[in-house]
Amino acid sequence: MDLLIGIIEDDHNLRDNIEKFFSLYPDIKIVFSVNSIEKFFIENKSLTQEPYLIFIDIGLPGISGIEGISLIRKTYPNAHIVMISGTCNEDSVWEAVSVGANGYLLKPLSLKKIIDQIDIIKNNGALISPEVASMLFSKIAQKTKEKEAKIEGVLTKRELDVVDYLLKGQSYKEIANQLFISYSTVNDHIKKIYAKLEINSKGELLALFIN
Repeated sequence: MDLLIGIIEDDHNLRDNIEKFFSLYPDIKIVFSVNSIEKFFIENKSLTQEPYLIFIDIGLPGISGIEGISLIRKTYPNAHIVMISGTCNEDSVWEAVSVGANGYLLKPLSLKKIIDQIDIIKNNGALISPEVASMLFSKIAQKTKEKEAKIEGVLTKRELDVVDYLLKGQSYKEIANQLFISYSTVNDHIKKIYAKLEINSKGELLALFIN
């Protein structure tokens, strides 16, 4: 099954390079490639399939990338949205994750690394540049104990373990290996966690711990 990808990037050269690189892989299909959120909504009218992975530049003309995430979520609630930025700005990272970004990559992009991490993405892992991951999870660690104390009466011990691994950026498969349980059991735990916390995504879970 093809991996469907969307690109929203106003740097023509970068967008062109991403398109050409992914075109080398027969099992990857670019369903749209535009230079703004506004153009995305025009192109979207003719799309028949939901993209699995969407790359969005943070500094777009008109509607910004961060503003665009919540708008795109209304159309494609299950898409894996990855923010692209030229700087590792703490406020921007928090804001992007809070509105539903699943990943955050810094320019210049290593497209080869993205290809190598496709399996991680398919197992619900996150595409995050090392610098961003270090900053993000360090910040989360500072607040985790306080927040976990508030949800201890809501989640079971095993569910809290799953949350802890999710906050460390581990995929469902990695969590299953750490806890010696099956992938489907991890998936069941996460569904229950989301229902109990009244959230719908990993991005919203992260937002609970960084706000």
